[in-house]
Amino acid sequence: MKKPDNPFVLNTYHGKAYFCDREDDLIALQEHIKNGRNVVLYAWRRLGKSALVHRFFEELEDSGDYETLYVDFLGAISMEDAIKELSSAVFERFGKNKSGINATIQKLISSIGATISFDPISGTPALNLGLNSSGNEEQSLHALGEFLDQRKKRVVVAIDEFQQVATYSESNAEAMFRTWVQKFPSIRFIFSGSHRGMMSEMFLEKNRPFYLSAQLLSLDPIPFDKYNPFIQAHFGAKRKVISEEIVKSILDWSRGQTYTIQLICNYLYAQCQEVKVADVQRVKTDILAQQQAIFANFPKMLTKTQWKVFQAIAKEEPLRNPLSKEFINKYRLGATSTVSTAIKSLQKQELVIEDDGVFLVHEVLLARWMARL
Repeated sequence: MKKPDNPFVLNTYHGKAYFCDREDDLIALQEHIKNGRNVVLYAWRRLGKSALVHRFFEELEDSGDYETLYVDFLGAISMEDAIKELSSAVFERFGKNKSGINATIQKLISSIGATISFDPISGTPALNLGLNSSGNEEQSLHALGEFLDQRKKRVVVAIDEFQQVATYSESNAEAMFRTWVQKFPSIRFIFSGSHRGMMSEMFLEKNRPFYLSAQLLSLDPIPFDKYNPFIQAHFGAKRKVISEEIVKSILDWSRGQTYTIQLICNYLYAQCQEVKVADVQRVKTDILAQQQAIFANFPKMLTKTQWKVFQAIAKEEPLRNPLSKEFINKYRLGATSTVSTAIKSLQKQELVIEDDGVFLVHEVLLARWMARL
């Protein structure tokens, strides 16, 4: 992997040199996997769940005892799509070697009704996934499980955006995946998702197939005493200067959200030799301005009442009692029952969250943009 020009990387994992802390979380993951427990990564959005998985997988692979497989279900809207994503990930991870494509993977490909094509210019093989026919998802899942189960090393599978399974039109999708997991107890699974509410419902509701079937690992924001030296070290490596006070202000404004912290530091690192308070203000303003076109669509997506309540929460953050007369009258929100209904709808969409007794707009940048309106 090439060394990034800017050490404050966004969206992708570039190695442990650019990964901050999470040592306790890595130890917890190691303990769960080593002792045969599946895991649910439980956190609000953009706290670095995917990066943590990739960092953990790096350690597992380096140990020589495990093989890892990362699958993203974000674009999978059906069981067929999910199996295509799984199959593609298996093929990319295990299907190619120096002599071409091994016989075991060829047998797997045949069993799930896929074919291999080759790029006419580069000769690179690619998997064409036209499954045998709709309705054979269970058979394909079993074939994929058998392949992973028969690997010489133990396999750990991470499925990101796993909450998508709950939205599939197939009513038995969750049960199908739960059965698959049970059939191959030697394979370890890490389930991760960006919709905390849906993930918790899948694993904590008694009538759901995955009820209490995995250990919940809650990710918290990285504390200042860990993030500050990480930021200072990367600035200092290029003889750039950023004070502790400014770092603290960035973490507070970002509400500890890893992505937002990385984004602000990325801009400051690129633009400043010595970071001043005015530089931070300018960068925050620029970032919010760039999001204007996206954020401006929210009033159109919500009812008038929902938008007024949504904006009021952003301006009042952190909000302890959204149904208090003081809050409702201050922003002229109308009847208490109307506000209550609007908040429930916003929470269901995870636009608003309740965390440690306070109500917040889930997306930090959106909250900061609305607060300025």
